[in-house]
Amino acid sequence: MTSEQMVEMNERMEATGIGLRDKLALMEMMGVENEAFDSRPLSPYEAFEGLHRLINQTVHGAKIQRFKPIGDRKRFHTFEIHSEEGETLGYLNMMYLKKGIPCYYLVYVEVTPPFRRMGLGHRILKAFMTFLEEKKAVGLLDNIIPPEEATYEIYTKLGWKPLREIVAGEGLPGRNQYMVFIPESVPNRNPGKELIRILFTLGKRRPVIDMHDNEDMVRRAIDEFRSVYGALIKIFKTEIDVGISTPLMRFMFTRLTTQLLGFRRRITQLIGYTGGESLEQITFSEAIKELPIQPYSIWRKEAEHAQIWGEAELLQRLPKELKEEPTLFIESLPLYKRPYLSEWIKRGGDLRSPSLRISDLLTLGFDPTRLREFHHEGVTYIFERVSPHLCPSLIRKRKFLNQLAPFLPSTRIVGATVQINPPVGIFQDRGNVYALRKKVAGIHSQEALDQLQERAHLKGMNQSLGLDRMLSNTIHEVERWLRSRLHLSQRKEVEDLAYFVPWDIEMNLPRLHVDDTGIGLETLWIA
Repeated sequence: MTSEQMVEMNERMEATGIGLRDKLALMEMMGVENEAFDSRPLSPYEAFEGLHRLINQTVHGAKIQRFKPIGDRKRFHTFEIHSEEGETLGYLNMMYLKKGIPCYYLVYVEVTPPFRRMGLGHRILKAFMTFLEEKKAVGLLDNIIPPEEATYEIYTKLGWKPLREIVAGEGLPGRNQYMVFIPESVPNRNPGKELIRILFTLGKRRPVIDMHDNEDMVRRAIDEFRSVYGALIKIFKTEIDVGISTPLMRFMFTRLTTQLLGFRRRITQLIGYTGGESLEQITFSEAIKELPIQPYSIWRKEAEHAQIWGEAELLQRLPKELKEEPTLFIESLPLYKRPYLSEWIKRGGDLRSPSLRISDLLTLGFDPTRLREFHHEGVTYIFERVSPHLCPSLIRKRKFLNQLAPFLPSTRIVGATVQINPPVGIFQDRGNVYALRKKVAGIHSQEALDQLQERAHLKGMNQSLGLDRMLSNTIHEVERWLRSRLHLSQRKEVEDLAYFVPWDIEMNLPRLHVDDTGIGLETLWIA
């Protein structure tokens, strides 16, 4: 996005008087916060004059407030960091446990990203420890911060001790990241046996803890979406009142919509979330629903040129137009007609980008323009538009997948041959990032599961043959195989891998391998 657009947005935000958190959220949507490939990253504090000073003032005036359990939350307590204007900058969730001694388990601590590394996390932890001192209770937490992170020692510096220093190894649960804080006010200075009992109780209550924590996360996210939507309505009030829209306006509302849809997909996997009613709190007006979508940035900063990384031989043979204007070239390509779109197309849905509106994205549940087909020298590729903030992870994944190739088994895993499909090219242009991969004869595993469980012509087959269980089990076994052969430092990368399974896209049917051992997948692609 050019400096002109940034200045325009800053002026609009100042004129409407929206809060700091909404400003920061809008900046992130604009891609200002993460210019991943630039040799000199553009700081949001440079783009928006006075914002750094405002953040410092907000942190300086922040206060910590404790909320007691209400309703069905019973044992759950919360600390929140509030600005002087009442905006929430961070929070700490804790749960009361008592097995011989009073104990508070620290469930989760988070500080809003723009306010991190400014001492707020330290302050809320100190407030928690003061609370423990007053309550004459032991503090317990699970230190999941990786040892290589700079914040790994934050707890030990505040006086927390590893549980293994207090309790002998026998009888401890399988985890060893637990840490304990015993205030001076606690009479029992050696509560080892009581802590073991508490840990076993904690294990039994883990699903309930996760459920409440997920509910809190969903509630906070919904509040933020509603707040940002309200801020955009204020910022573009003039255009809305007269019934016009600018590219910047369409871009901002499209970004909000796609982020909301991504959030909706993720929370369906959360423990304790049943879906539906909570997200219905976020509603778009008819005027906004009828806006044409603008899913990619059309702006280029001064003296900016497209940047491309990948396999040198392939990149040299790419069309000149693609290398000179990646965004314009890629966004003019035909959409990838995936199974998710089959019902939409049958109902007469128009997949041409100029015809798609915000309401279409809300109906589909995703942005169909994100994937596009590219035919070159007899090979079919897929371009995927990815969020700019995912650039670092995309680069790491490309490197990891190429390193993974020698580890792939020469034999089948649960009957499937495993192959990799890393990006062969990465393009950055006009604030957009695209990954180029070869098209495989399959679809994403989650899309396959959805088709098996939701499409009428596949439900019966799935129920009788257990195809969804077979698919999930195959992926699980491949992940387990990978973890067993990778270095400990690489195992985390396995969590971010995507899997593609053989599929007849035209017929919308799975391609299966059948032999005397049963039904399985012929191939599994890792991307």
